Amino acid sequence: MSRHLYFTCPLSAGLHARPASRLVEIASGFTAICSLINTRSGARADAKSVLAILAADVGAGDACDLEVCGSDEAAARAALETFLRAELPGYEEASPSIPAETSTLPCGLERSGARWSRGLAVSPGVGLGRVVLVAAAPWIRDQADLAASSPPDLAAEHQKLARAIHAVRGRLEARLAERPPSAEAAILMAHEAMVTDPWLSAAIGEAIDGGQSAAAAIVGAADRFSASMALARTRALRERVADVQGICRQLLDDVCGLSGDERIPNLVGPSVIVAETMTPQQLLGLDRTRIVGIVLESAGTTSHTVILARSLGIPTIVGAARARDVLPAGLDVVVDGHRGVIVSDLTVAAREFYARELTRLRARAAVLARAAVDPVTTADGRPFEVGANVSSIEELDAVRQGGADGIGLFRTELLFLRASELPSEEAQFAIYGEAVRAMQGRPVIVRTLDLGGDKPVAAVPMPQEANPFLGYRGVRAYVEHQQLIRTQLRAIVRASALGPIELLLPMVSSIEEVLWVKAQIAHVQDDLATRGVPFDRDMPIGIMLEVPAVSFVLDRLCREVDFFSIGTNDLCQYFFAADRGNTRVAPLANVTHPGFLRFLKQIVDEIRTHGRWVGLCGEMAGDVRLLPLLIGLGLDEISAAGLRIPVLKARIARLSAVECVDLFARATQCQSSDEVDALLDGTRTIDPPRPLVEPEIVRLDGTCASREEAIRTLVDALYVAGRTEDPCALEEAVWRREEAYATTVGDGIAVPHCRTDAVTSDSVGILKLREPVPWGGDGTPVQMVFLLAIRETSPSRAHMRVFSRLARMLIDADFREDLLRAADPASVIDQLSAELQVV
Repeated sequence: MSRHLYFTCPLSAGLHARPASRLVEIASGFTAICSLINTRSGARADAKSVLAILAADVGAGDACDLEVCGSDEAAARAALETFLRAELPGYEEASPSIPAETSTLPCGLERSGARWSRGLAVSPGVGLGRVVLVAAAPWIRDQADLAASSPPDLAAEHQKLARAIHAVRGRLEARLAERPPSAEAAILMAHEAMVTDPWLSAAIGEAIDGGQSAAAAIVGAADRFSASMALARTRALRERVADVQGICRQLLDDVCGLSGDERIPNLVGPSVIVAETMTPQQLLGLDRTRIVGIVLESAGTTSHTVILARSLGIPTIVGAARARDVLPAGLDVVVDGHRGVIVSDLTVAAREFYARELTRLRARAAVLARAAVDPVTTADGRPFEVGANVSSIEELDAVRQGGADGIGLFRTELLFLRASELPSEEAQFAIYGEAVRAMQGRPVIVRTLDLGGDKPVAAVPMPQEANPFLGYRGVRAYVEHQQLIRTQLRAIVRASALGPIELLLPMVSSIEEVLWVKAQIAHVQDDLATRGVPFDRDMPIGIMLEVPAVSFVLDRLCREVDFFSIGTNDLCQYFFAADRGNTRVAPLANVTHPGFLRFLKQIVDEIRTHGRWVGLCGEMAGDVRLLPLLIGLGLDEISAAGLRIPVLKARIARLSAVECVDLFARATQCQSSDEVDALLDGTRTIDPPRPLVEPEIVRLDGTCASREEAIRTLVDALYVAGRTEDPCALEEAVWRREEAYATTVGDGIAVPHCRTDAVTSDSVGILKLREPVPWGGDGTPVQMVFLLAIRETSPSRAHMRVFSRLARMLIDADFREDLLRAADPASVIDQLSAELQVV
């Protein structure tokens, strides 16, 4: 009798190649027949074939049925359920963080005299280099000798195909063995699944049996699958045509004895790749250290080439009409992945504009990097740790370099889920040890295996349950699987000798469960001590706080454990009795509900009373918008995805803990989540007041050649100092005033000004120039510039009050001379402080 798994596709791009290849990998590990049915269209696909799954055209929101039938169907169903619940949502492709394009360009660029054209920015950044034209790889039917002049030797043609599949797969596996970044690895795995796809090999094999050469059969199969995928409703699936053609092209190269290297240009110096389109294989074949930008005439925003470029940090623009015609090889161009423009015929002014732009971006990145690497405190001095959630050792280097204060949650399930057999003690010890060494003295919190629920392990038989989330999972299953858990405990305890490692227990609901695990740890430690194996006997032990019942025995648990980690994903669904995987009730489980916030406060206050450490590691921790609530809650730490850490730390440093506590108290008095959300939306600028002038926004050695450069220099200073997150909007606001009337005030001084919420704090930026620049229509020479930017939400007269105070001071000739003679920013601020009230 067949078993069924019903689900709704949660991915906005549909069931595309990367999750499809992972689904195939899991299904292929079982003998059971696995079929995917798209109930919207009635399409039925072999779940062990990537191409068949793609042909089913599963789009966002499509209802689907995974049917499993065979001798090992129970284990197959469990593994596939794990994929659907725990892994599939993770394939959602986040939109790139690119500012919305505007119809206007910055004034300095618009007046630079350079030529520019627009496209669609799909990967942010700025790159300046020489154009290298990359021809689209010739479609495979254009290659010679596709069909033999005489009837082919069928056996020989089958052998050619087998050798080609083996060779292409070998090259992909060799790249994967180099442990590339996760985005590249996922694409390589999808390509590996395609080249070994049973549908593809069957289609080619049947054509050979029908009398075609292997080359001609590959062409026919590529045409067939490309035509089918081109008709898909979902754009991401249509964009996989290039992947299928790229794989078939590699097979054809091997069958025809071609290397394909002749299609890969040799890059010399910083290069901007310009092409009609590119396959992922072409991009991977180039020297990526020399690519500073990519311009494509036609490519989708979710194509694998674009995803690769984004993961590699290469500024990329697509939809650039006639790019190959207007951008000849060897031409110096700028790819502006923030504004979606390609700038050519670079003038001195344009080069200087982008030189300043690159300086600004590097300075801002350096500020964020410094903020992330160092431990962070709130603006009023309260320490707040930010750890990283990881599932594999491949993520460790990135999270350490990104500034993680430690590993707040090392999920060990993937070590078991992806293994055909249970990992040994030595294999686990090697992984935990590598994690400790990689974090270089920062704590690593390792969660023991969370069996069951949405994480069934194929190698560990678990009973079928009507509701596995409320069933036999986590620490509850440890007694039955004692040897499995002891093996993991031994590996973790041994790793504690290498550095600060902490052990975290999942799904605890009683003190008895904790005492049982502590007894197992003591047994392991005694055995290791007898054998002379080193370990840290004081290794901290903590529990995940996911079961509401635990919150009512915290006083006793605090005597048994050293720390707590709140798992809001499960805690919230149990609190509201709403399965987060059920789309009809999931909205009920809202972490901003006042009742849930009160519950969290009760938990944290009780733990604090007993002097224990408490962190939070659910999805709630990665939401920058919720940081005021998390700080106000009184946590010691949050743990989120590694990529979120720099922005989280930067935001924490600008929040007042005192004001966050007040905000949290007001949130608990709201009547609904909507009211809490409105409260958060209305307090986005909870940052404590900053002085009008700080040393970071005072420049005393400016080398600008024009008014445009001077204004941009001050806008850049505010951006680097974290006083604006949208420098383009700030610059536009300044120019709206500047073009309406002159902002010179005489005696070589200009005061450009604006009211805009593009600044996060009222600000006065100051620039002293080495040489005067002409200002305004009459070309009045200006040597000192004061940029006054006041928030729209500041008191209505704040703008004019600051302006009038500044004007009164500048009337005084002695004061002006003192400013011009000032040797450092501190001297300027001292002169301004009394009258302008900058502090």
